[in-house]
Amino acid sequence: MLESGQVLDRYTIVRPLGRGGLATVYLVRHNRLGSLQALKVLAVPSTRVRGRLLREGRVQAQLRHPNVASVIDVLEVDGNPSLLMEYVNGPSLKLLLAKAELNIDQIDDLARGILTGVAAAHSRGLVHRDIKPGNVLLSIEPQRLVAKITDFGLAKVLNEKQSGMQTRTGIAM
Repeated sequence: MLESGQVLDRYTIVRPLGRGGLATVYLVRHNRLGSLQALKVLAVPSTRVRGRLLREGRVQAQLRHPNVASVIDVLEVDGNPSLLMEYVNGPSLKLLLAKAELNIDQIDDLARGILTGVAAAHSRGLVHRDIKPGNVLLSIEPQRLVAKITDFGLAKVLNEKQSGMQTRTGIAM
């Protein structure tokens, strides 16, 4: 676990944002620019998981869309790759739905954002395969929330030869 104030490369750890089974995501600040990003750091540093994280980064970095959280770079943390990603300044859709009731206009706006993000992935030959409220982050913008799809760790690459990435049928991820 990384500590607040710890310096990694050009970034300083601000605080943890969340933890999953394979990784912890931290809020980090660029030391010279002052900008905020998210850093996804492996908690399980096996060769297979490292490869999966890099594959996730390559898949997500291909997508430049307002409704997909961007992967910016890969940093080394304790000898393992970590994904530097766009920091999304709001909660997950899962957390929002647990705490608030949305009106029809809000539901429509978020659904359209999720669908256009998914469509952008499909247009690049990528199928997310794990769309759920916990994998949709919400950016707090003036007058609205913007849905940002994240966590492409289980994505299926339809044109594997062209992209150089592969997923295989029957392999547990």
